[in-house]
Amino acid sequence: MKQPELGKVIQQRRLSKGMTQEELVERCNINVRTIQRIEAGEVTPRAYTVRTIMEVLEIPMSIETEEKKDSSIPPLFSYQDKRQLWWTGLAGIAYFILSSFEIFWNMAMMSGEEVQQPEYFVTLKVAVLITYAGFAYGFWLLGKRAGNQVLQLGAVFLILVNAVMIGVDIYYGKVVASEDIWIGVFEVVAFGISLIPFSLGLIMSKKQLGQPYLVVGALGLVNALIFITVILVLIGVLTGAAFDIACIYLLFQQSQKQKEENFVEAAVL
Repeated sequence: MKQPELGKVIQQRRLSKGMTQEELVERCNINVRTIQRIEAGEVTPRAYTVRTIMEVLEIPMSIETEEKKDSSIPPLFSYQDKRQLWWTGLAGIAYFILSSFEIFWNMAMMSGEEVQQPEYFVTLKVAVLITYAGFAYGFWLLGKRAGNQVLQLGAVFLILVNAVMIGVDIYYGKVVASEDIWIGVFEVVAFGISLIPFSLGLIMSKKQLGQPYLVVGALGLVNALIFITVILVLIGVLTGAAFDIACIYLLFQQSQKQKEENFVEAAVL
């Protein structure tokens, strides 16, 4: 039994036995404020505290059995997982900032205008790839803990596709698509295709991780279709930014959600 139902049962049983809160706490060896908060449904007491109160009030032990059953379910994410999700969220922010500069230079050099390539071109590309890999790893971890292999494979596929495209640019020391429009088309379509399994994985995570994953996954599919069409690639840059921000939010939200759950579990008596 969970709060506030547990508090109501304890209060009703205490009153039915004509017992004051002071008398109850004296027999249970706990303080009055504790009983007040339990009966008000403000906190969830430990199994030991619940068992002690039930024994004093002669409440059936079926409540204790349910308490043990609930506490036997392990959390989906460990403390280490939560820390990793938080760091991958930071990697996502770094990627978003760095990729904005990358997109600017890519589009500038593909425009056909006389644009001088920045000296930090290779460094920027490497930094984008590293931060993106860290960002995508967060979703690989989410997929692993949720038992979602599609999300895991989608995250790996995204890393590989981006690694190939960035690797080609680094090898030639320039944005290859700036000289061959068909290479540019191929890269855009390949990126769009790489978003499909990842987005489907997000949608499939709705049951384990919540409604936001369905929404973000649907946005990812729309973004994928926009890139695959090629002609809407400029719109795709904007929707892609929105998709990246939403994914960053998911990582931080999941990490914070787990912290809140642990806080509730720790708020026991």
